Amino acid sequence: MSGQRRVLAYVTIALIVGGALALAVVLASGGSAGGAGATAVAPAPAGTVLSDDVAGVGLVPDDPARDVPLLDRFTSKDPFVPLAQPNAGTGGGTGGGGTGGGSFLSARVKVDGTAYNVSTGDKLPGGDPAFTVTEVGADSVTFQVVDGALKNGETSQTVAVGETVEVTLENGDSHTLSVVSVGEAAVSAGHTLAVTSISAQNGTGLATFEVDGKTYADKKVGDVFSTGWGEIKVVAIDVDAQTVTILHGDQTLTLRAGQVVVK
Repeated sequence: MSGQRRVLAYVTIALIVGGALALAVVLASGGSAGGAGATAVAPAPAGTVLSDDVAGVGLVPDDPARDVPLLDRFTSKDPFVPLAQPNAGTGGGTGGGGTGGGSFLSARVKVDGTAYNVSTGDKLPGGDPAFTVTEVGADSVTFQVVDGALKNGETSQTVAVGETVEVTLENGDSHTLSVVSVGEAAVSAGHTLAVTSISAQNGTGLATFEVDGKTYADKKVGDVFSTGWGEIKVVAIDVDAQTVTILHGDQTLTLRAGQVVVK
């Protein structure tokens, strides 16, 4: 009996070992077959809670933090460049174009002995302009001939502050140009009124005005003319004193030749 038991024990062990070897062969063949193709995963029934291992096979993880970010989706930034530029503000400069007021260069000049306050773009002398002021610099003024040129062929003449220059036009007319001073003139959103010249013709006093850049020439006492500032009436002209008195609405003003006011 003891010999038969020993034989049965050997047979049992052999069967167990053989079964284990057979199972190992089957598992090895299944793993190699899975390497050739994707392993199919049956869809989980509704309401089934998947473990982490199952969710990682063929399913998108619920936690986005587990995804590996794609670096090419991000743009590099220079750490020394601010993300938002500071507000530069909307304040204007000091140029004369702003409605809030400002300043620009103007000059006190004389043409043929008559004084004028001028800025770039002004024409003079009044009545029959021969020159346009094309530039008012820090220490000089440039006069350009309105029609034609100077006798020397030049089309403009620059006169320094304190200098007096006599020029002759192609048509033979001569003029004396001088610059008394250059300074900063205040401007505002109002209207600019200037008396460019006061003269006499056949014993009658004549005054030439410039309102908002428009010239109104040879106005005598009693004349009424319309401007962008409103109607202006000439009340009196004193040729010797080089003054003119005007009426605007109910306001009376006395101005001298070359004077510029802002209303």
